[in-house]
Amino acid sequence: MMQWHSNPILYTAGVLAGVIGLILAVGWSIATRSESTASQPAASGANKPARAGEVRGVWSSYQVTPDWDTAMQKLSQANFNAVFPYVCSPGVAYYTSKVLPVSRFAQDHDYLAEAVAAGGKWGIGVHARVLALELLFATDATKAEMAEAGRLMLNTSGTTLPWLCPTDERNRRLLKQVVTELVTNYGIEGLQFDYLRYPWRDCCFCARCREQFAADTGAPIDNWPEDVADEGALAQQFNVWRQQQLTGLLGELVAAARTARPDIIISAAVLPHWQVHAENFGQCAQAWVERGLLDFVCPMNYTADRLDFATWLLGQRKAVADRVPLIVGIGPFSDACQFSGPEQLVEQIQIGRAFGAGGFIVFNYNEQFAEQYLPYLAEETTAQPARPVWGGLSPESPSLSRTNAPD
Repeated sequence: MMQWHSNPILYTAGVLAGVIGLILAVGWSIATRSESTASQPAASGANKPARAGEVRGVWSSYQVTPDWDTAMQKLSQANFNAVFPYVCSPGVAYYTSKVLPVSRFAQDHDYLAEAVAAGGKWGIGVHARVLALELLFATDATKAEMAEAGRLMLNTSGTTLPWLCPTDERNRRLLKQVVTELVTNYGIEGLQFDYLRYPWRDCCFCARCREQFAADTGAPIDNWPEDVADEGALAQQFNVWRQQQLTGLLGELVAAARTARPDIIISAAVLPHWQVHAENFGQCAQAWVERGLLDFVCPMNYTADRLDFATWLLGQRKAVADRVPLIVGIGPFSDACQFSGPEQLVEQIQIGRAFGAGGFIVFNYNEQFAEQYLPYLAEETTAQPARPVWGGLSPESPSLSRTNAPD
């Protein structure tokens, strides 16, 4: 198992030589990178051809402008093949749910049904994106109800956070009902988990987590949460235990989804620095891959810096070790960075291809992406059609050798 160094500076230094060598081999020079050249398009000699099975996706909100049919048509014309719309958090749904409160914005529209219908018309697969633990966009009333029932996380100060505690069986049952509802009632191609993590190291320290941690580990706890927080004697053990809670939860959700629909494609959008983020957020993406829980993994490598992007991707590829396809997330419109134009997106797509990524997902679909980025990509980068092939899974995975490519 590859271990990422916890010090980003030392980690970058350790892989820098390999990164530069690989990029130079395909015609780039990044040793002299600067702000003035960061947005320049890749040299034509580095135009790595797309794989026939490349995933070309885009994240989106629950609705798009002007409508799903228009968006799917534009994506199809640019030879994209997948869309990952946000469909729910544990506190609100943007589809006709019988499990979750339905958003007031979705009372007259089943946005997921509209996306699936348009995707089927234009040959675009829809992967419903579920925000697993954060109660994003839930009403204050829903958050208060969850807090009153003791189902939310607590930090070291005893403050309640708008995140479901993963050790609460009621929460696990709710999430399993959500994924079963989605894969059963909608003709989605896939299911993607996002926000399957803790908000930070300082949670969860509720009484239920204390009891479960003690039962699972047998560790003697004299002072809670001091013994398990920060520099406490049990901090490292507690950190590993948190990772196990999330990995176990993912396993339950995957089992529920695949029991309802064995052909469903399951993925996760994950943070980029896997070892560091496992320690800070409890999200151990490498364990998810090694256990065969995912059909593909998507690290959100949101940066405008080509060296950072390449460095992160190289480490991720080594960690994945071809167990599953690695579909790189690129963020031209993310909070973490803003691209100056589509040239930067093309460059990162080409870096991904050079490093053996199985495709890319762009954050996110908006008017600028539709009007400026898609036509630019279609001229050359995505000029040829590509249909994703889902495979490369561990022998234990029930979805081994699955393919969604039509005959």
